[in-house]
Amino acid sequence: MWNEPVLTKKQVVVFFSVVSLIYVYPVIRADYAYIDDSWRSLLLAGDGWKNQGRILLEVLHKFLTFTGGTTNIFPLPLLISVFAMVLAMTRLTCWYFPTPSWVACLVVLPVLCNPFFLGNIAYQYDGPGMILAVAAVIYAITCTVENVFLRGLVAAVSMAVTLALYQLTITLFIGLCCIECLWGVRNRIEVNSILYTLLQRGLQLLCAGLIYYLTAYQFITSHRGDSILFDANWLSVVQRKFLFSMGSIYSLANPWNAALFVGLLVVASVGLLSWLASIATLQGRPLGKIVVLIACLGVLPVLLLCVPGAILFLAEPNLDARNYIGFSAVLVLLLLLSYDVLGRVWKPLRVLLVMPVLFMFSFCYAFGQVLIAKKELETAVAQYIAYDIVAHESLSAAPIFYYVGPLTAGNWLPRGHAAMTYMPSLRYLLSDANTLLHPQFMTRLGINNVVEGDRENFEAAIAAGNRYSRVVDRKFYSIYLTEQGGFIVFKEILDPEDYTLQLNEK
Repeated sequence: MWNEPVLTKKQVVVFFSVVSLIYVYPVIRADYAYIDDSWRSLLLAGDGWKNQGRILLEVLHKFLTFTGGTTNIFPLPLLISVFAMVLAMTRLTCWYFPTPSWVACLVVLPVLCNPFFLGNIAYQYDGPGMILAVAAVIYAITCTVENVFLRGLVAAVSMAVTLALYQLTITLFIGLCCIECLWGVRNRIEVNSILYTLLQRGLQLLCAGLIYYLTAYQFITSHRGDSILFDANWLSVVQRKFLFSMGSIYSLANPWNAALFVGLLVVASVGLLSWLASIATLQGRPLGKIVVLIACLGVLPVLLLCVPGAILFLAEPNLDARNYIGFSAVLVLLLLLSYDVLGRVWKPLRVLLVMPVLFMFSFCYAFGQVLIAKKELETAVAQYIAYDIVAHESLSAAPIFYYVGPLTAGNWLPRGHAAMTYMPSLRYLLSDANTLLHPQFMTRLGINNVVEGDRENFEAAIAAGNRYSRVVDRKFYSIYLTEQGGFIVFKEILDPEDYTLQLNEK
């Protein structure tokens, strides 16, 4: 009574193309430049990508711009990378489902539609490279070259490309390998074949690391990739980071979508138990079945560790949403398990997979509106400052201004308060590192002499008795003139973000 129409490969490409463009539209419409995007567009990037071992990202951008600089051509790189992702998702869909339907395509969508991956997509310069890194991982997984050695080499090179674009993406490869192991059990593949595939994947990962080490890794001079000092506090630091990442995932839930998440977890759990129970019926020796069972039981903890990934063990303190690329594998597994269980119960029930996908799209469009709100507030504050500088003769004559940002309230956003109240993850996606305003933003308004300042230096100069005068005192900031130049000093924002609170007080 229910037949899911089988799609051709071209139809799958069209499906993913339409859906992907709809998904990234809010980011394109917002056209929001993060702090990294602002200073890169002013040709201040230098060798930043190469020094972090991401040399292919630098090569990619120079190739697309036909220049040696960091010219901003957004959203062209995003559109190109999204199309590459479309082709990659098509391959992954056909990899799991030889006769795919449109519902089967929904299973793979979280590779792009991972809510936390929005933190990557929103970067105008780094985002496209991160998307291409994910596409390279998928090509490594779905490589179908018959010769085992050549297939392993192609997969290793693909992953080396991934590492040279964005190193943390390698956690997605590990996550997809875990899914491949479980999917082999579900398809009742022989035990030896499952174990042989796992061994192959391990060797491919090892070869990829070796290729990367001999190439792009040699350019690294940045210390962002340094490991946490292995001492008595090592375990506590790793544990704190892991718990923080789990809390960030939990923040996706709210009273209105709790039933969706609980239902998805329950159905997926039933599917996982049924797959594990089928191990006993696989062809192979008992010892091999035990090894496969252990591997399958280890999938869940490995997938959870893949959410924050290598950042758990790095000294880098920032644990931003863009690090959670491994969460895509968790979502794909949940939908894959649910697809299988619902199909066994009653095939029309598979349409229910539209609900978690709809949540991902709803979250994306809410994030797009928050980006617009953030952009509007930054523009307004920058206009206030620009007006004060131009309107006061003493300020307009100052040769340089040092920008001293607020200590807190970097993402104070009244217009976005309602959305971020119901979807706390939206505030996390904005990133604490992305402050209310940054000096490079002022160039948009023709103020070309504002540079990064230091609050400690400003306060030390005042304490030392240096001459200064406060020329402007506004709600959000004050502007001083000193012997060193002008200082734009932001005040701490103590006003409530909630507009309705003001109405209730009245």
